[in-house]
Amino acid sequence: MQPPFPSFTTVWHNESYSDISPTRPELSAAGKTVIITGAGSGIGRATAISFSRAGASKIILLGRTEGKLLETQKSLSCDSIVHAVSVTDEKTMSDVAATVGAWDVLILAAGYVATPAPIQSASTDDWWQAFEVNVKGAMIASKVFLPTANSTRAAIIGITSGPLTFPPSVLADSSSYFTSKLALIKVIEYLAAENPNVFTAALHPGMVDTELLRKGAVNASALPFDKSELPGDFMVWLTSPEAAFLTGRHVWANWDVEELKVKADQIQSGLLLTSGIYGWPYGQN
Repeated sequence: MQPPFPSFTTVWHNESYSDISPTRPELSAAGKTVIITGAGSGIGRATAISFSRAGASKIILLGRTEGKLLETQKSLSCDSIVHAVSVTDEKTMSDVAATVGAWDVLILAAGYVATPAPIQSASTDDWWQAFEVNVKGAMIASKVFLPTANSTRAAIIGITSGPLTFPPSVLADSSSYFTSKLALIKVIEYLAAENPNVFTAALHPGMVDTELLRKGAVNASALPFDKSELPGDFMVWLTSPEAAFLTGRHVWANWDVEELKVKADQIQSGLLLTSGIYGWPYGQN
């Protein structure tokens, strides 16, 4: 379909397609241990299902609510382990990391959306909680798991939000969520710079009908929702050798992967798909 928003690719996807299918032999996750934070629902659960379909050996499910994690676990066809934990609790997360040992893929899907409100009337604690979960939680998870990353080609994917690139006037009352997700993009870029042997990327998962999205969207019923399988399957592709050129970049699950691969040299040659100030370097096209 035609992209409903400005897009890096001319082809736009609302649901999964053959190029990112977890059943493609080239995207096999056989032998891999996959860790997913926020795995109890939404994008985290969909991602667990996608990696299970790709043949992952083991999936580690992290989240605050054990009951929801167990529901996700029931949908998987591979070995899995549940850990009910807050991503902001560094001690407990360190204990989990010690238990898990070596791993191949870390998906940072835990997220928090504050109640939409202008900054002047927002609850300070609620507003800051987005940074606690979306930024501090991602930092802690990366910190405690990086020492045991498999050296061959480990991958870290942070779930962010594409609409943060829109002017703030379009997203009024959403400062907490989008500023925290912009900060997460920068965290991902630093992880890429500091760990050249680890693939890292920030991913906008699309407009998937989740509890988080409905809490933050002003009019969720009017949104062009995407299928939850799209970001899950896209992440299977994103952690495969085919997507190695996207390390340190921010991508959308809606973008067509064949078009992205054609643009690989262009993406790697500069600052495309990274965060910065529009117009810099100043005076250049």
